[in-house]
Amino acid sequence: MPLIPTRFSVDFGEVFPFGAFVLGVEPSMAFSADAAAPKVQERDKETGQLVWTVRALDANEDAARFGAEFKVKVTADHQPVPPAKIAGFPFAPVEFDGLTITPYANNKGRIAHSFRATGLHAPAAAGRGKSTTEKSAA
Repeated sequence: MPLIPTRFSVDFGEVFPFGAFVLGVEPSMAFSADAAAPKVQERDKETGQLVWTVRALDANEDAARFGAEFKVKVTADHQPVPPAKIAGFPFAPVEFDGLTITPYANNKGRIAHSFRATGLHAPAAAGRGKSTTEKSAA
């Protein structure tokens, strides 16, 4: 029986055409139904690597209507280091490598999605998202 994929590869620029900013990186702790159990860092079920939660901000000002902050779980053996902040700006611009999206729905009818990535880096140039001409051609 073929496996139905749950993670779909997406291009960073398609999901975040105006870019994104990193707010912080922290270990993603594994869920345990036992509150007394010791806390352990989550490991990716496919790769076995440690999982890190990267809090980020969508640079699209229209996204603020729905909550511009989002999280990306990054799998890596060591904690990812965010790019350096730009002088005079409170956040560092970021792009995610190997970005995937997992859509899901719960039994109460809530439809949502989650992001995963294999790494992060500073954009090659400012304004890395789609240009106005690219958007109008689409």
